[in-house]
Amino acid sequence: MTATVAYRLTVKDEAVGVTVRDGAESVFTFDRAGRLFAAWLGERFYRRALSGRIVEKHTVREGPYRIAHRRTLDLREGDALLDRGAAAAGEAGDALGRGEAELVWSASVPASPVEAERLARSAAAFNAAAARADGRRYAEVYRPVGVLPPDQYLALVLQVTEGCHWNRCTFCAFYRDQPFRVKSVPELDAHVRNVTAYLGEGLSLRGSLFLGEANALCLPTDELVARLELIRRWFVPDGGPTRGVYAFLDVFTGRRKSPSEFEELRVRGLRRVYVGVESGDDRLLRLLNKPQRAAHAAEVVRALKTAGLSVGVIVMAGVGGDRFAEAHVTATLTLLNALPLDAGDLVYLSAFVEHPHSDYERAAREAGIRPLGPVEIHHQIRRLREGLRFGSRGPRVSRYDIAEFIY
Repeated sequence: MTATVAYRLTVKDEAVGVTVRDGAESVFTFDRAGRLFAAWLGERFYRRALSGRIVEKHTVREGPYRIAHRRTLDLREGDALLDRGAAAAGEAGDALGRGEAELVWSASVPASPVEAERLARSAAAFNAAAARADGRRYAEVYRPVGVLPPDQYLALVLQVTEGCHWNRCTFCAFYRDQPFRVKSVPELDAHVRNVTAYLGEGLSLRGSLFLGEANALCLPTDELVARLELIRRWFVPDGGPTRGVYAFLDVFTGRRKSPSEFEELRVRGLRRVYVGVESGDDRLLRLLNKPQRAAHAAEVVRALKTAGLSVGVIVMAGVGGDRFAEAHVTATLTLLNALPLDAGDLVYLSAFVEHPHSDYERAAREAGIRPLGPVEIHHQIRRLREGLRFGSRGPRVSRYDIAEFIY
């Protein structure tokens, strides 16, 4: 082997990485079924969704801030990236067979060059044509996945429900054309069977289970229990430790459940619930057509914590534009600082994205509200972060950029 290693193959329990050193360094990551998942090429990062969409991300500095820029690759660019990744995996597998590639084994089973070569061959077969076929199969087993919390981007989504039962928030366009429906237990069983068959070895990349879609926890508790028991039979057949189960919950439906009902769900695997608080300003919540008040959000979070669940609280930065900017920050901090959050919880600060032609855009325009620009939103996020008073044992505070999400 020469002093400079041209290829490195990294094998983990959940994924396979291919590093190519050819002047610059390129890195391609595949799930263990061979699907391209991510790539680093120079200063550009790429993520491929199971649906086939590929997003490029890079950042630029604007004053004191680094602003993320994203775009979806067109078909030609996407095909070129997929073919490049497949070729790199094939070359790395060949080099490994010749003893000319570095093998980094991080999997929990004993190291095996033969297994590493097999995984490289699987990734090498995932070219542009194979990716299109895979995307068509994905569309057969999933309805479009609208959005997930950032810590759940690699969850296995199980679509217990489809769409959103409320679907009238002025700012949200994820489910507008998707009727809300609940899968029966037999339907859910078939859905889980199809999803697991589709992902195959790629299941190892999906660490947790997320109950889709927008608010699966709105179902009556007995119906949720039946579905959680089904999921447990699929993923914990021998009664061993389960993957955690996670889900969104609207404030206005969360108020219908008692702490004892939430505890019943926790016993069956539910671990964290994500609550769209959005703002502590009741006037702004009315503009957003959220049928809740700040006091209701506090009530739901307390019930979840009483049940022993962790909570992900989501608030939006920049929503309400210049008209609500000051009241939004002040009221939201008052609400957040009053919540009984601890180190097991999350506070997500989500940069508001105004969807063109949305009800929010029309209402804001009619009210003469000026939208905040990226730097103003960054400033508001900084004010929210600096105004939190949880101390060292408080929740983790993170950015939540919905433009980054693909599934």
